[in-house]
Amino acid sequence: MENKKIDNATRQLIRSSSRAYLATELSKENKKKMISDNKIYLPYVTFVMVAFDYDCSPLLLLSDLSEHTKNLKNNNTISLLFCEEQRNEEFFPKFNTTDRSENENYEDPMSRPRVTVVGQIEAVNLAHQKKRFLSRHPASKLYANFKDMRIYQVNFSGGHITGGFAKVKWFEKSELYFKNYTGFKEDEFEIMDHMNNQHQKTINLITKYLIPEINDDNNWKITGIDPEGFDLRFTDQLKRYTFKKPINDSNQLRKVFIKLHHEAVSRSKL
Repeated sequence: MENKKIDNATRQLIRSSSRAYLATELSKENKKKMISDNKIYLPYVTFVMVAFDYDCSPLLLLSDLSEHTKNLKNNNTISLLFCEEQRNEEFFPKFNTTDRSENENYEDPMSRPRVTVVGQIEAVNLAHQKKRFLSRHPASKLYANFKDMRIYQVNFSGGHITGGFAKVKWFEKSELYFKNYTGFKEDEFEIMDHMNNQHQKTINLITKYLIPEINDDNNWKITGIDPEGFDLRFTDQLKRYTFKKPINDSNQLRKVFIKLHHEAVSRSKL
């Protein structure tokens, strides 16, 4: 896979994730609860829900009371592991084995892609970031405004993908970010609300005919739009549509959705 293609494929795997595994360095206070030697470096891994800013920066909602958040006070360098949630064989084709003697219908999970990123994490206070997180994870509204809850942003230092057997790449931070976009912070939520409230039929056509993993008649709702695609939710399911070409200016989004509507209508007649 060419470098630009694997960069894009990796970002889409990241953006399609709703959850991740967060690794922090165990703080001295927490080490004392398990061992007496504070010189030992101990990683601490926990499960987190994730959203993303327009440039693909991961956003986390963390409690000051959580052990992993306490760990960050001593060392804010972290690692996140993303595993494939929405299968996309266009980016990551199925691994074909010659051995069909056993488990013919079973695919080795190790043949599917996963991404590890490293970076520094910091608390942020931008309204659109919290709004993006809660739109993606509406159940979090129950506790998001508690005094101990904060939105954190991960600033990439680099990363590594295992895209299946013998498909690996190390990334510099510039390869993980999407750059050169404008207007999304100002326009995203208005366009999203308009689509969800006025054009449910269009969304239903797109999900049924343009997203292979869905193919149902449920009323999916758009939860976020970024320069590379948009995310949708129905009950506990989260899916993503990736644009064929990135959208650098949010003013183009209305035309894009009109084009997708016509494409979906054409597919529905086949």
